[in-house]
Amino acid sequence: MVAGHLREKKGYFYAVLNYTDAHGNRKTKWIATGLAVKGNKKRAEAFLQEQRRSFQEDAPITGDVLFADFMEQWLTVIKSSVAVTTFASYSNMVKKVIVPYFRERQIALQELSAKHIQDFYLKELERVSASSVIHYHAN
Repeated sequence: MVAGHLREKKGYFYAVLNYTDAHGNRKTKWIATGLAVKGNKKRAEAFLQEQRRSFQEDAPITGDVLFADFMEQWLTVIKSSVAVTTFASYSNMVKKVIVPYFRERQIALQELSAKHIQDFYLKELERVSASSVIHYHAN
């Protein structure tokens, strides 16, 4: 289990996790609990313990990872650091649009080029509006 503690910042609790990455560098990750300091110490401690248990360090990416698999891994990495509604939006776009397109083409992360992404955008423009494609780009 990774080390961690609670910090107060602007009237809210934050879970602060400390770990060492694959290169031996010390890293700190701050996670907002969304809990006000007043009257929420036990809930914040429970949140911290859950974050410590479920924390997974960023795994080193090998050259043979498919871009589609990388995007699915990315979702698990960002889940605890974005709002629930943001995660739901990202998850929907990744699982229903981005992953199926790139999985069908079996493009490895190391091989991914700007041309592949441009082709994806052009294909999507045949199906959805430009503003939707801009949302895909935001992911």
